[in-house]
Amino acid sequence: MKVLTITGVGPGDPSLITLAAVDAIRESTVVSYPVSAKGGDSLAEKIASRWITKDKKKLPLHFPMVDDQNTLRSAWRVAGNELMKMVEKGERVVFLAQGDISLFSTGSFLSQELERYHPECFVRLIPGVTSFSAAAAKSKFPLALQEEQLLVLPVPDSYDELKVMLSDAVSKKRVVVLLKLGKKWEWVKPLLEELDLIKKSIFAERIGFSDQKILRASDLSSGTRPYFSLLLVRQSWPLTMP
Repeated sequence: MKVLTITGVGPGDPSLITLAAVDAIRESTVVSYPVSAKGGDSLAEKIASRWITKDKKKLPLHFPMVDDQNTLRSAWRVAGNELMKMVEKGERVVFLAQGDISLFSTGSFLSQELERYHPECFVRLIPGVTSFSAAAAKSKFPLALQEEQLLVLPVPDSYDELKVMLSDAVSKKRVVVLLKLGKKWEWVKPLLEELDLIKKSIFAERIGFSDQKILRASDLSSGTRPYFSLLLVRQSWPLTMP
């Protein structure tokens, strides 16, 4: 049977890689990973580097950071074909994806591509630790308790949309995780201040890396933040607590 493994390698800290992911890398003969620019570095490869021994072939695949659908589909098609060439040669191939493969991940698109155009290949998926769950653990921030809801999404494009969503979260006892904060922090911060949420929110960026930053949003200055930044917003606590 033709088999290809796609595994998450966590948000940055190699110690957060699962044993299943480590085993998949060790058992592979080809390690593939995404790069946003041809010839560029890969965060996923960097995270897993201690297990990528010299005897393994490396296969970087270009996934451009663009919104154009045709460009993205072409990248997925090329990547799928390149991976299948290796599988058909009898190589044991593992593709590394940063974070968890089921959450805003290149691994999800690649899995769909392979299952649609290469159904003869069995795609094995290994989950990984998400950036927001790692940030929650580091900051001792419970993501959901008892009957609470948890909403995970990229920061909306507009001030008004986010305001409605955060206001609605109060009545639904909903904890909110806002991903891909980046340059939107310039207008998100004033909104959190307006809704009296700035001191109830945790900011995190580059989780798991040596330069990670985790602090209360109220202690963060205005301005643009890195792409890999997020907010954890909790507006209340359950009535029954220790």
